Amino acid sequence: MRSLNRLVVLAVTLLSLVALSSAAGEGHLASASRLNQLTTSTSSNLAPLQQLFNGPFTVLSTTETNLPCELWTLNFTATIGQYLSGDLNSDIPVSFYVVQAATYQNWVKAENCGSMTDAIAGSLLTTSYSFTPVAIPNSGAWTIVIVNSSNARDADGYLAVYLSSIPLTVTQPLTGTITITYTSTTSSVVSGQSVPGFPTASILLGIMAGLAATIIFRRRKHG
Repeated sequence: MRSLNRLVVLAVTLLSLVALSSAAGEGHLASASRLNQLTTSTSSNLAPLQQLFNGPFTVLSTTETNLPCELWTLNFTATIGQYLSGDLNSDIPVSFYVVQAATYQNWVKAENCGSMTDAIAGSLLTTSYSFTPVAIPNSGAWTIVIVNSSNARDADGYLAVYLSSIPLTVTQPLTGTITITYTSTTSSVVSGQSVPGFPTASILLGIMAGLAATIIFRRRKHG
């Protein structure tokens, strides 16, 4: 009889341990379900894009003149730290330069058709030219110069030029489609909040099971 009572006590005790173990598992799951997720996103802001020019141009030929070339110019003001980018297309080869306004005036006085050593961007005798973001080295007045040295044909083409505060690659084909490339980044941070201890109901279940085992044991001992 005593052996049977001991087995009963042992069984109830094991049930209590299982209940407490289950309570611990529930506490872990509760902790997982109460995870607080904090997500922060940061994106690089697209800097205001200033359009300097976007349209057709014509540079006359030197036909019936004594000039070595004809020039087409575009004046603009820029600040150090800004970036210049754009695209040029022409039906005949032309030369393209971006120079300070004072430098261009010196070319005019000297009847000079241009010099790459004075330019921060440019290309000689080209029909298609895309200039990736070029940093403006000095604040002030600047001039874009397109040079036609042909004595037979006018140069007809298309030019798109932009200024921005960050390096932006702007593609402007002859068809007029504009593509602006920039980078956006996103980061996420997850923080968890744990739930300490066991749920109250599970703890009470374990205590009640233990008390029940004690009562059964005592009743059978005195029976």
